[in-house]
Amino acid sequence: MIDRLFMAVRGLFVRAVVRAIDDTGAEQMLTVQPHYGRVRSRVPVHQPFGFASHAPLDGAVAPIVAVGGDHADLMALPPANPSKARFGKLGEGDSVLYDACGQRIYIQNGKIVRLDCTSEMLVTIGGSPILDLTAKQATLNVPLAVKGGITATEDIAAQGDVKAGGISLTNHTHPVTDAPGTTGRPQ
Repeated sequence: MIDRLFMAVRGLFVRAVVRAIDDTGAEQMLTVQPHYGRVRSRVPVHQPFGFASHAPLDGAVAPIVAVGGDHADLMALPPANPSKARFGKLGEGDSVLYDACGQRIYIQNGKIVRLDCTSEMLVTIGGSPILDLTAKQATLNVPLAVKGGITATEDIAAQGDVKAGGISLTNHTHPVTDAPGTTGRPQ
């Protein structure tokens, strides 16, 4: 009796090879091969709220559950692909969100948040690009307000006028020390 119960429970769960992923509808759907020669399609993926992923297909596997013991009613947990850029060697409490290219958002147990991008990081608000970072340039598309000061180790170039304390860098004049009047504007 115990053996039959064990085999019944064991048959509710299987690790299947993922053959196709359809991520176009309201639910992600898988085509899976749970056993040799047996293929099942349109198996819905039960993903947690607020997170979605599309695993690289080559090498992807997914746990499949027969809901209520009914093998006609399958559900998949999110597919994994352990062969593609897995980020390991995490410390206790660390979390990483990563992709197949090795990009990642790394939260180190309350100590560090690190973003590793392959080519660009784009921040948008309401669909509009606000900040665009590449290895060669940072582009900010909104006015910058700085309260702590700015330190530059290289030249600063401005296409418009620069003002300090309300005094224009390009339109200011200096009083002449030994004669009445002021100097002309800077050239």
